[in-house]
Amino acid sequence: MHDQASVLRILAKKEKSKMRVIAVTSGKGGVGKTSLTVNLALALAEYGQRVVILDGDLGLANVDVAFGLIARYTVEHLLCGEKTIEEIMLTGPRGIGIIPGGSGVQNLANLDRDKLSNVILNLGRLEKMADLLIIDTGAGLGYTVTNFLQAADDIIMVTTPEPTALTDAYGLLKTLRKEAGEVPIHIVVNRVRSENDAQATFNRLETAVRKFLHGSLNFMGWVYDDPLVGCSVMQQDPLGISFPESSAYRCIQWIASKVSGIYQSPPRQAGGVKGFLNKLLRSF
Repeated sequence: MHDQASVLRILAKKEKSKMRVIAVTSGKGGVGKTSLTVNLALALAEYGQRVVILDGDLGLANVDVAFGLIARYTVEHLLCGEKTIEEIMLTGPRGIGIIPGGSGVQNLANLDRDKLSNVILNLGRLEKMADLLIIDTGAGLGYTVTNFLQAADDIIMVTTPEPTALTDAYGLLKTLRKEAGEVPIHIVVNRVRSENDAQATFNRLETAVRKFLHGSLNFMGWVYDDPLVGCSVMQQDPLGISFPESSAYRCIQWIASKVSGIYQSPPRQAGGVKGFLNKLLRSF
């Protein structure tokens, strides 16, 4: 890893930030992970949180599209030293920062010392910009996805009541049990008809995790199946902006209040960007 470890040790000596890194993931695509990420950020901003989103989905990087924005630069330009973090970051509604990711994210492990130092110093400035860094990961068991998840302070896993979604969610949880056993995992059940449906879905997943993985999950909440979600996606205008009174967004506002609680009273000390990068780079 060249001199990555020594660079990170030097940075780790600086004062620790209280910024938390939260990774949003799912066992399969199409369960509403990015929609939840975008609207969760909007709801958190309503609670006074300063939020930055890192688009970590290498195959379908689309956080900027969900906000109706066009990314001129991505993390790739940061990694090669062409642009600074301030130059690649987009500003969304309510002051939300958006770091377009794309294929550049996976190149983080292949940097020489000079470029790595530049990237870390740039990302380190997020400490003064945000209270929360939310990573919209890719779906499934990809190498980069699991690295992000085991380096985060908290994981929010999105699933739906569909059997295939639950099966894939369990597969990801099985991997995380081995790779990220210490990271708290919070479940959000999306597209439910009722609270009972949501609770039953969570119970099925939790029972399997307790029985076969000897682990535990936290039920963070649910989002109702709401046709206005599809309308907002087609308009490229997030639900929290276009339909803030919708039943789905009210659920997300409630979930955001719980996420704020994670930030205010974390189960363990937050490592901030430096702690996140330290764990992330060790995993490559």
